Amino acid sequence: MLGMIKNSLFGSVETWPWQVLSKGAKEDISYEERTCEGGRFATVEVTEKPVDEGLREAMPKVMKYVGGTNDKGIGMGMTVPISFAVFPGDDGSLQKKLKVWFRIPNQFQSNPPVPTDDSIKIEERESITVYSL
Repeated sequence: MLGMIKNSLFGSVETWPWQVLSKGAKEDISYEERTCEGGRFATVEVTEKPVDEGLREAMPKVMKYVGGTNDKGIGMGMTVPISFAVFPGDDGSLQKKLKVWFRIPNQFQSNPPVPTDDSIKIEERESITVYSL
């Protein structure tokens, strides 16, 4: 367990590849519009729980996978940022559904280790556009 924590927290850190599309400011807040590269991602989906509970459940699973809880026992290092999405309901409130995704480091993109936790899925995801402060 200590090795897994060490690998996920103190291993190499790789930035999710992105390019700045534009920069702007509104009032006193500066931001960038970025396009983030697609690829293979480790994802965890949690339903029937509020967002904060869902994050407390999903984040440790991702950290363990990255740290070596996978079929190869390999600590992969981190990519940042780890992202998550919440989903709006028909009435404008938030659904009790959360999805966390972690971009698998470039070294493992072509052949990512298989998660030993069945709730972690490997997905191919398209590039996305985000706004960053």
